[in-house]
Amino acid sequence: MKLIFCVVLTAVALATIFLPFPAAYVRAQSTSPVILAFPQLVTFGMIGIAAGQTARLNALSLPTGGPIIAGGSCQVTMAFLDDKGDTLATHTQAVTQGQAVHFDLPTTPTSTTASAGPVEIRGTVSASFTVTGGTPTVSTFSCSVLPTMEIYNQDTGRTAAVLENSRSLATVLPLAVLR
Repeated sequence: MKLIFCVVLTAVALATIFLPFPAAYVRAQSTSPVILAFPQLVTFGMIGIAAGQTARLNALSLPTGGPIIAGGSCQVTMAFLDDKGDTLATHTQAVTQGQAVHFDLPTTPTSTTASAGPVEIRGTVSASFTVTGGTPTVSTFSCSVLPTMEIYNQDTGRTAAVLENSRSLATVLPLAVLR
């Protein structure tokens, strides 16, 4: 009984403090809001690619269900890495909600895969929502993509493997030193 009395008393006290302020004191926000979100970054596991095959990273931009921000777009960066973590190829492109983009890494007769057999690679996909205003500043928000990776034969177009399970990588944030 005491708990209910305390809760009601607290609610009445808060209402007494905040209700006397008329709506005239409520002001619209004069600057752009700061939204704190982080880019999505995922990786696939290692997979072998041989001569005559192509690795393809796909990214489907999932609908957000919310309003579209004027001047905003989802930027997807796709990269292929070797077994040592060195970047083999990377590409950044915009993708619209509900649509998909892809990036290919083909093998060629002069590449190392032609003479040494299959090479282990992995793919990463990073997505961030950027807003460009009248000034050249870019703010980073989040957008969501569904990535897949496939290996297919260049001659026949037949898919040899599809990787659907990716792992999210932790976002490292630099900390500001407060004095």
